[in-house]
Amino acid sequence: MLEKKKQIRKNRFKKDPRKTRQKIRSRLVAGCKLFAVVALMMGTSALFMAGYAAVTRTDYFRTDAIQVKGASRLSRDSVLAQAGIRKGVNLLALNLSLTRKRLLAHPWIAAAYVAREIPGTIRIEITEHQALAVLDLGRKFLINTHGRIFKEYNPDDPRHLPLVTGMAYWDISLGDDALSPVMAAVVEVLQISRTRNSAIAYPQIRQVHVDPQLGVSLRVWQDQRLVKLGFANFEDKYRRIGKLLPYLKYSPQWRGFESIDANNPDRIVVQTDTSPEKDS
Repeated sequence: MLEKKKQIRKNRFKKDPRKTRQKIRSRLVAGCKLFAVVALMMGTSALFMAGYAAVTRTDYFRTDAIQVKGASRLSRDSVLAQAGIRKGVNLLALNLSLTRKRLLAHPWIAAAYVAREIPGTIRIEITEHQALAVLDLGRKFLINTHGRIFKEYNPDDPRHLPLVTGMAYWDISLGDDALSPVMAAVVEVLQISRTRNSAIAYPQIRQVHVDPQLGVSLRVWQDQRLVKLGFANFEDKYRRIGKLLPYLKYSPQWRGFESIDANNPDRIVVQTDTSPEKDS
């Protein structure tokens, strides 16, 4: 009886030399391509860097003129010093964003714009804070015409500004928050006083005091007479005071009045230091 031939099984774990060579070849090709791409990118970057270095060092883009607009309180030299730039700097090497941030770091600068004008001009435009009053919170601060604190008060700051008293730290608005009712009332009164032909001119106001119950009162003129305004309807109250003041000025009895209470919309109460109150 003939023996059956044993079937030879193929070894699945034995590697095919041809496939191995093909894999090695394809990996080498992929590696060469990758190396070529990286080398090209590095070369391009080096070329750009060399070009940038050459452009930012050339005298063609040298700054010949620096324009500064909007500076009133600040001098031109102080603005340039704050910006950290000087004539002769390469225009393209200037970091506009960084320069603007430096300007905004100055307490008197509310807004800033910096631009380059090829081939050799830098343009700086700033908006300064306008100080409206000195706010006394135990420490003194300057508030601007929008009712925002923008710096702590020091002796070099403008003098003869109205002093605001009676407010607390929680009456201060930060960021873009709406003004508190107390601060809004103070700003409104002072802004009315800044208008032309106001009954009580802004330079005549020495102090603005705020009471949570009684409202806003002013100390005005050199002798610091008291004017009580309360809350709201300030324009109407100013108009009524404006009609009354000429009479008080030319009346021997009421010329030296001590206070005016215009809080009541139906009447104004005038008082002197030697006479009883009089309704007007």
